[in-house]
Amino acid sequence: MDSLPSEYKDLELSKSEKIIIRSILSQDKYGFLIINANPSMMENDLMHIVITTCGVLLIKPLDIISEASLFEFVMKTYIDKIHNKSAEFITKKLLNNKTLVGGDKRLKVKINTIYLFSNLNREIVKTSVVDSKVKAFINANCIFDEDVASIRKDFNSFVENYLSNTITPVSSEKLIIDDSNVNSIMQRLAPEYVTVRISSISSSTDFQAGVSDDLLVINENDEVVKAYRLDKDQINIINKINKGERLILACAGSGKSVLLISKCFKAAAMNPNKKFLITCFNKNLHSLYTWFIDIAGLRANNVQCMTFHKLCKTILNENGYNYIGNDPNKWVSQVYALMNQKDISQKYYGVFIDEVQEFETEWYKICYNLLENKDSNEHIFVICGDKTQKIKNQQKHGKAPWNAGEGYPNYRNKSIHIEKNYRNCIEINDYINRFVVLSKEYLSNINSEESVDPDMFLSGKAVYHGYEVKITLLKSNTTNDEINAIVNAIKHAHTTLNLPYDEIAIIMNLGKYTGIKSGWENYKYYLEYFLKKKLDSLSIPYCIMYNSDDGWAEHYGESGGVKLLKADSVLGLDFRAAIVCGLITLGEHEQSKNVKWDTIDEEEREHLIKDTQDCIRRLYVSCTRAKEYLEIILPNSKAKSVYCDILDRSANEDS
Repeated sequence: MDSLPSEYKDLELSKSEKIIIRSILSQDKYGFLIINANPSMMENDLMHIVITTCGVLLIKPLDIISEASLFEFVMKTYIDKIHNKSAEFITKKLLNNKTLVGGDKRLKVKINTIYLFSNLNREIVKTSVVDSKVKAFINANCIFDEDVASIRKDFNSFVENYLSNTITPVSSEKLIIDDSNVNSIMQRLAPEYVTVRISSISSSTDFQAGVSDDLLVINENDEVVKAYRLDKDQINIINKINKGERLILACAGSGKSVLLISKCFKAAAMNPNKKFLITCFNKNLHSLYTWFIDIAGLRANNVQCMTFHKLCKTILNENGYNYIGNDPNKWVSQVYALMNQKDISQKYYGVFIDEVQEFETEWYKICYNLLENKDSNEHIFVICGDKTQKIKNQQKHGKAPWNAGEGYPNYRNKSIHIEKNYRNCIEINDYINRFVVLSKEYLSNINSEESVDPDMFLSGKAVYHGYEVKITLLKSNTTNDEINAIVNAIKHAHTTLNLPYDEIAIIMNLGKYTGIKSGWENYKYYLEYFLKKKLDSLSIPYCIMYNSDDGWAEHYGESGGVKLLKADSVLGLDFRAAIVCGLITLGEHEQSKNVKWDTIDEEEREHLIKDTQDCIRRLYVSCTRAKEYLEIILPNSKAKSVYCDILDRSANEDS
């Protein structure tokens, strides 16, 4: 029996709870004990979830009654007002996952809620109760002081006894709980410990939990997703983030965004009457977060998600002000001025910021001032980011946005550094590490007066194997040759590696460019336009995940097919395969393609160093999107830049 979290000694637990937890965890049986969860999303409804092969028990400590004579009076109301409401909500959540529902529309899993009265004696209570409904409730749903010790002695009888009664009728198609379906159950009861991804399996298929080794969740809208349980280290981090402020800083692929939204889910479940906000800079990451929230069933409850600029527009609108034009900077200035003049209506118990490296200090201050209470014991304020991914270069060098000065949090001893890389396979991670070494070496050479930021290009330790990184060198630098190379890469990933189209991403450094001065046979570059035409002609499904001349981007989860992205729209996303292209023009726009550093003046040097850092960051971010397979399409030597040279050399393990 495994415990989630595995480190639970610092949690607030009563003596009887600790005895029960130790008794359950001492069992040498398959199962999980989730400590301190709130599957009902009701105020003060904290439970411990016991998942066994034969069903689920929800154990809730209930010490609101101190005298046996009051038991019947209190419980008559409690059963109708709280127990039945909680059971109805939990049942609905489980029934919304169609993989857990039998053909008779009933749940295939036995589940019951039992209440722990550690300061009452069963026999004394029973003799004082007259009402038949309360008597039945005692037998089916209550644990008393003398029952606690018996759990360790005969755990099987304990489970069988309480699962003989269930909070909802059970299907004749019984489901034996094991590794092929347990995540589907956890995703419904404790979504803070499960992350989800879109599945290529059709909901019209004759499906069952665990089909094709995917742990499936199929909701009421027939959306099919795969559920992955977080590992013990991640779950322990989520539970260590308590009230107050925390900074999560780590490498790409370390699961920062997963931890952020998981902690938000946990906090929202524990505080169902409080409001929580998740905000970020990137629209695609916002789309992903919104999808996570919907799958977890929290959108209608107490979790809101907005990009920062949408947040500013919302604040202005809801406080009776019109936002100025289409300039986001003016919206920010309006909100900042408004906050200094009056209290605004938007207030949150918890605020979570992702991509904080993209934020200006002024943005950060706005988010902090959205807290309903500035006392560290009365709010949750979590920020996370990767300084490497600062693609807009909005911060002055060495000036983190969270260093906001007096009146704002100091994160000394409040930061979390994550060492593992959960996204990239070992082969891709090794390639990226070599890219980092060569990039830092180049940056040091061109900027020897200033050391490279140690938090730039943070690298983690990968935990699984995938495929070798493939470098494809174009024979000629023509749009047609590049598109053919991209199509061949898609076919290799889809047909040879058997990866679904919706897990393949085409990440373009630039999709079009019309100002090339050298190294290109034509002076116009329209990769994205002709690539879409080619995919259409081959009937390869795709969707656009960035705003283009053709209209708005697709939202995460709405469309299938190969994902077309720009390098500045991939933050927070990952795919089983990533094809990095559009590199022929790399450095041309920034004029840092192949700079002769010893011939330029100091002012131009400073400008080009920043542009060089941005180009390297874009490449780092693009390559780190790939989980199992990464292919990089490079121009031939005629258009080769220093960046492409680093990408090429990084494939050599001796570099």
